[in-house]
Amino acid sequence: MDKKRKEIIDKSAMIFLRHGIRSVTMDDLARELGMSKKTIYTHFKDKDELVIQIVTTLIERNQVACEVGRAKSETAIDAMMSISEFSTRLFTEIHSSVFYDLQKYYPEAWNIIKQYRLSFISDQITQNIIRGQEEGLYIAELDPKIMAGIHLSVVSMLTDSNVFEVVANEYGALLEEIVLFQLRGIVNDKGRKLMSKYMKNNK
Repeated sequence: MDKKRKEIIDKSAMIFLRHGIRSVTMDDLARELGMSKKTIYTHFKDKDELVIQIVTTLIERNQVACEVGRAKSETAIDAMMSISEFSTRLFTEIHSSVFYDLQKYYPEAWNIIKQYRLSFISDQITQNIIRGQEEGLYIAELDPKIMAGIHLSVVSMLTDSNVFEVVANEYGALLEEIVLFQLRGIVNDKGRKLMSKYMKNNK
């Protein structure tokens, strides 16, 4: 990727996540980036394309983090908590209006997120549950695909203001609570002990 294009994506992502997307104009963005609007438009035809590229880039990084976390993990529980830690850091500074802006004003970008959840994330959770069952850490009788669907449904509630009244900087903590809640529901006695050990070591 072109260096300047990458710089615009990375810096714009931080600005949008912290302040919301709709409330930041291209003039605001150019001023914050320390460049002209013409420079931005040289790399992106409009704000919609920039938002789509930001979403795509963040998804790609999340995917890499998931795969790296899974490869380095000692157990399924370790993998789940590592993935949760990365996502929590990403979600910590998200402004409360970001998800609303994406759903209402940037449907193409929002659809990319939804498809990512239904494909990659769903598969990651399913495989993690299968792994945990094989390791003797998760309840053997659980259906991995059903559990993955429940996980996605609960996480999706993060973006529903009718369910959670989340203010800025609270998404990360809420996501962490959701992951821990769901882990507690699928681990067996052996897994519960190991989970407590991981949590104690991470404090």
